[in-house]
Amino acid sequence: MSKELVLKIIQTALLLTISYTVYRLLCRFIIKSIQKVSKEFRMKNTVRLVIGTIVLLIGLMVFLNIWEISLIPYLTAFGVSGLVIGLAFQEPLSNFVSGILVLLTGKLREGDVVEIDGTSGTIEIVNYNHTVLRTFDGKKVLIPNKQVWGTKITNYWPGPVRRLTMKISVSYDSDLSKVLEILKRCIDEEPLVEKQDVSNFIAFNSFASSSIDFDVLFWVKRENYFDAINSLSQRIKREFEKAGIKIPFPQIDVHMKGRLS
Repeated sequence: MSKELVLKIIQTALLLTISYTVYRLLCRFIIKSIQKVSKEFRMKNTVRLVIGTIVLLIGLMVFLNIWEISLIPYLTAFGVSGLVIGLAFQEPLSNFVSGILVLLTGKLREGDVVEIDGTSGTIEIVNYNHTVLRTFDGKKVLIPNKQVWGTKITNYWPGPVRRLTMKISVSYDSDLSKVLEILKRCIDEEPLVEKQDVSNFIAFNSFASSSIDFDVLFWVKRENYFDAINSLSQRIKREFEKAGIKIPFPQIDVHMKGRLS
């Protein structure tokens, strides 16, 4: 093995080590700097992707220089078959441009709970070609960025809190003023229900066939979603039992005429 070849191998190894170190340091520095300015920053994976791409391109240029590889013959060949390749890459390029638009406009952020074209889940990362969505049952869905950019998106948690609706049914012989009093007290006393800068209230729903129905509308933080629902429902049932208020089940009264032979 010649000295020149050994030198190139050593230079390549150093290039890989330096590139990886620079990538790690840049990611750490940039992410920490952005987090100091914006506490709601949620694009860590995307920032790592962009930094990694830039470092990779620079590293590739240095690698080609080390091994004295010229791209001119390849570019010439590309010019000859450019039309065919252009048609083949039309869809990926469209997804790439759409992905850049999604990133620049802030249409999606990592951690957002959204519904995209009928698929619901949490955004993991916005890649150049597609957006990675993790569904609530653990499935990983790759949605082309062209589709993400051009379709309607429902963001379930655009802010720090979200309002939920819990339907509560009581029997027809219940004291409704007492029911409303208990429901309001349960909301006020539940620590997982938000009270600051929001409006929690109880609204009449309907006179159903076997019950009188109310809607309990309350606000919770994202991280307390399930705990708040479970805790408030247990609190309401416990207080109803203490007050002797029944939560009915469907009942049918059957009236029979005449005698049975």
